[in-house]
Amino acid sequence: MIRVSIIEDDTFILKSIVNYLQMQPELHVESGFSTVNDFLKNTTSQPHVLLLDIELPAMCGLEGAFLIKQKFPDINILMLTVYEDKERVFKALQAGATGYLLKSTPLNKIKASIIEAAQGGVPMSASVAKKVLSFFSANRSTVYAETHESLTNREIQISNLLIKGDTYKQIAHGLFISPDTVRQHIKNIYRKLQINSRVQLINEFNKRKRA
Repeated sequence: MIRVSIIEDDTFILKSIVNYLQMQPELHVESGFSTVNDFLKNTTSQPHVLLLDIELPAMCGLEGAFLIKQKFPDINILMLTVYEDKERVFKALQAGATGYLLKSTPLNKIKASIIEAAQGGVPMSASVAKKVLSFFSANRSTVYAETHESLTNREIQISNLLIKGDTYKQIAHGLFISPDTVRQHIKNIYRKLQINSRVQLINEFNKRKRA
């Protein structure tokens, strides 16, 4: 069962999402909070997926995503917001967000996105995905063994597939390994490169390639 938490300061939206997700047999809603600080202070076990608003009191969701990833490195953060400008999208991804959804997303698609994120996917609203795909197309690169001596051959192979945009399931299927093994390799890659997101991986390889 996928454990889900939500940070949203609009009480109506929070209750609507919580009530819907609680009816889904695949999901378990562990908690709902109105601020990032409340989540950080009161959450002791890591949920699989966190729905996170951007416009929040005290601390915005962009700053919160970075701090949450520090406390829970393996959490999948889905931004759920009204904003779709490129600057906020990429700041969220660079802070460690797994996906980016607009609040206009139907509840059944939010549920599907939660499941997709828990399985290693990168769910995004269509208009947001276009911005990200254009970024991938402009910045896609091949990773060479000599670029990152600290990575094993398998980690380099998986890094290439991550940059290509493959999901964890697709990587596992293509390399004939389990999704759990893929997650462990990616965890090691992120730890070695001191990053916490796919976008940061692309930026890191581009930066080292130019060096």
